[in-house]
Amino acid sequence: MATRDFLLPLVSYPKPTTKAAIETVFQLSESLLSAGARNGNHSTISQRVSAVVYEIEIETGLYFEGAHMGEFLEREARKSAANAQQLVHSFEEVAAHHNVMHRCRLERRAPYDMTRNLVASARLHHVTVQPLRKDTEDQFDLAEQLIFESGRPVLIFPEEPLRPLATAIQTVAVAWDGSRQAARAVGDALPFLRRARTVRAFTATDDKPLSSAQGQQFVEYLAGFGIEAIHEDVKKTDQHSIGSFLEAYVASRGVDLLVMGAYGHSRLREFILGGATRSILANPPCWVLLSH
Repeated sequence: MATRDFLLPLVSYPKPTTKAAIETVFQLSESLLSAGARNGNHSTISQRVSAVVYEIEIETGLYFEGAHMGEFLEREARKSAANAQQLVHSFEEVAAHHNVMHRCRLERRAPYDMTRNLVASARLHHVTVQPLRKDTEDQFDLAEQLIFESGRPVLIFPEEPLRPLATAIQTVAVAWDGSRQAARAVGDALPFLRRARTVRAFTATDDKPLSSAQGQQFVEYLAGFGIEAIHEDVKKTDQHSIGSFLEAYVASRGVDLLVMGAYGHSRLREFILGGATRSILANPPCWVLLSH
């Protein structure tokens, strides 16, 4: 039996990943199993959530110097260690209430080493599921590294959503512009697309114009996988930004999962045609699968 493996990084410091975020990932995993059973795939594939709990080492060079520095670092190190143990406990507690295979390991890493370790781990999993907290630069940077360096898709979601997240992926929207990145994202998203009840492909008409024939060709391509989809051109000229355009589209169509290619160069933080990528990372409107 094949196993689809979700990698879930849980970080202890400065603010630990919430238990609610862990619950959200298990709910999604369980719903994917149920959807697979409805489609007759219950005997061919299973689902697993693999957590890596990172106890962040507190490094002297990251903080101020002064008479009380030692006490401060010791206190923060204890906080990081306690948070890590609580994350392990929370993960096991949540997992016990769901019919999903799971495993968990604890790693003690400095921040820079954590990123390198996580990217390497992501290459050995089907999807990395990354909760994002609004206005948190370290999470933004981590997600960016995963997207551009791991070679694997990243499924992001707001850790503290403004509106309830879908616990089952029923409506999937594909941001389709005919690019290499979009094609890669679609390939990575096929397991979600096959389980969805509604698949919508859309193209922003004032961004990268596609002929109506190209949109239809994409629909026919998906049909080859047994996926029924519709394509629509959507004008975004009246939107303030690409981010607000995507947010409005998701809300108006009741989208549970947005699939899109990621553009840019992560090391230099130099995004070419990357406005959509940055906007989504800063404020994901729903579940978003990004591939580069």
